[in-house]
Amino acid sequence: MRIHAAWALRIFCFSAPLRLPKIVINAVELLQRDINILTGSSQTQTAPSDLTSRALGHAYGLAALVTVIPERPLYVSYDISAKVFDMAITLLKRTGEHTVALAGVEVETAWTCIAALMTLGPNFVRAHLPQLLVLWRNALPKPPSKDTAARTAAEWGFLLHVREAALGAILAFLRHNSPTLVTLDVARRLTTLLSNAFLFANAYASQAPYVEDPLAGQDNSRLPSTASDGPTLRSREALLRRRVLQCFTVLGAASVPEATQTTLLQSVISLVASVDGFAGNSVQAAIASSSGSFSSLWTTLDGYGYGVTGVEVFENASPTADMEDPSFGRYRLNRDSVEASLDDMVRGLSM
Repeated sequence: MRIHAAWALRIFCFSAPLRLPKIVINAVELLQRDINILTGSSQTQTAPSDLTSRALGHAYGLAALVTVIPERPLYVSYDISAKVFDMAITLLKRTGEHTVALAGVEVETAWTCIAALMTLGPNFVRAHLPQLLVLWRNALPKPPSKDTAARTAAEWGFLLHVREAALGAILAFLRHNSPTLVTLDVARRLTTLLSNAFLFANAYASQAPYVEDPLAGQDNSRLPSTASDGPTLRSREALLRRRVLQCFTVLGAASVPEATQTTLLQSVISLVASVDGFAGNSVQAAIASSSGSFSSLWTTLDGYGYGVTGVEVFENASPTADMEDPSFGRYRLNRDSVEASLDDMVRGLSM
């Protein structure tokens, strides 16, 4: 819902750029107000119960508006972008003063804004690149090898969340500032940070069987929207690995050491080919246990094979017919009668 609402706001301001500066300022003020209420020591019982969701919603909306600025640069001043960046830096510096739940909101808000600012390109990012490299280094340190077993589920979730959010900003930086700012030195530093994140994901995977996830096995779609709800630890790990692989893909193989490439390849193969890679949920387990009562995928004769069949279906054609000769019936690849008629219409227009 947040993503679609933010996208709708972006389209509106892209189509009506005269409204962009005022709406950006309003979004910044609303986000600052929500953060002040969340982090204020004098928070009262009258604070809205959906304040966390509102803060994240304003952060996504502000990020969507920032991405309009490069395409409508004449309507927004540089000072607004600098103000958003300063606000994000302040949030990151204050995360250590609050609880894990509140710090998670601050981290996601800050890195979402920074990722949006990366779309402004080298003209804006160049002046802040040294500070960004320090922030990324602090968010993606080399994982320790001794104290991982003593972490709770909440701590694992927060650490996975921090790294995934920081990698989102790195991915935006690589996509919108290459090759101008992605020099050999910057690429080498980012490769080290990506390797640290990859090692951390592996460290969690080794401890996952011993960590009890309170959200595992629950239907999160029916849970109330609170700060404690969210993706499971397994989902957090998957999101982190996705960001790592995306960043390595954009960075390119030339900037990645050969040893790291080998490790990544082995990890991907084990993730895809491992029998225990995806345990599934209770519904999938029930379907698997009663698979004997279902027809085989290749004998359903539904013309589609549930969307994954490679069987070719030929309509009104004999088995010995030459498929290149149109006089031997019409070629159909998993199509019903309506789609067949549309194909004939398109073919007739093209001829």
